[in-house]
Amino acid sequence: MKKIFKLLFVYLAVGALVTSCEEVETSFDAITSEPDASAGYYVQFIKAAQSFETSVSETGSLIEIEKPISVVLMGMPQSEPITVNLTVDPSSTITPSMYTLSANSITIPAGQTSGSVMLKTIANNMPQGTNLKLVLNLSAGEHNSPNATATKLTYNLKRIVYCPLVLADLVGNWSGTDSWGYNTEVETSIDGQGRFIINGIGFGWFQDWWGEVIVTNTPLVLTFVGLTGDFTIAEQPYLTSTWAGAPQPAYSMSGSGKVDMCTKTMTLNYVYVQGGSPFDGTAWGPKFKEVITLP
Repeated sequence: MKKIFKLLFVYLAVGALVTSCEEVETSFDAITSEPDASAGYYVQFIKAAQSFETSVSETGSLIEIEKPISVVLMGMPQSEPITVNLTVDPSSTITPSMYTLSANSITIPAGQTSGSVMLKTIANNMPQGTNLKLVLNLSAGEHNSPNATATKLTYNLKRIVYCPLVLADLVGNWSGTDSWGYNTEVETSIDGQGRFIINGIGFGWFQDWWGEVIVTNTPLVLTFVGLTGDFTIAEQPYLTSTWAGAPQPAYSMSGSGKVDMCTKTMTLNYVYVQGGSPFDGTAWGPKFKEVITLP
């Protein structure tokens, strides 16, 4: 008898649960498939305050800022499309020649809760290194968000300072200091094969702190990666030396870094290799690095 009562209880509970789920699903379907056009709602920007910068491709061309400007419906989806007009606020500092909008209004389709237009800069018309503001106001009539800050969008836009990579402009005598505080003099040139050649890296530390005398020296080939100023130095034979008059195993060097063409500043990170064993200075002090400039 107890088993019969238990089974009846389970059947009743499952039946009630199924009925409850059906009611919930039916109500949800009514909300999503039958929008109430008379229901209250308002509209506001999504992520109304953001900052963006242009960038540069590996081939050296400018990459535009291209971002959506979006609005969201706060409330029930509507049975008719909603049009939200956009106007440029007088506080904007970017001029119309410096950007485009795919439209001057945003449409939220019927049954949907958001819409957007695309912003794209025209970087060639923007001043380099200057922060510009695009400020937009939205207008959805009586359906504007009651939060005033949500109906005003501010995008901070900046064209980065970029000077194209020209190898001939990097030829000469560079000077600066290394991470150990030693003065460094580096010479660059372009050889008959069009390769960029660099010589003198790490001489100060090598001859002073390391205490060895350079006997022979082979300049290194520096390879630029694209046109952004980044470069690598593949491991190459570099120095032979003596210590207390005794010849030492030969040294190779590898490295990487970046050149800022606008300031003619080069940052070098490098590693010595002796007898197949690399060392970067951290066993005794700072990691090997040089920051040098070209007059």
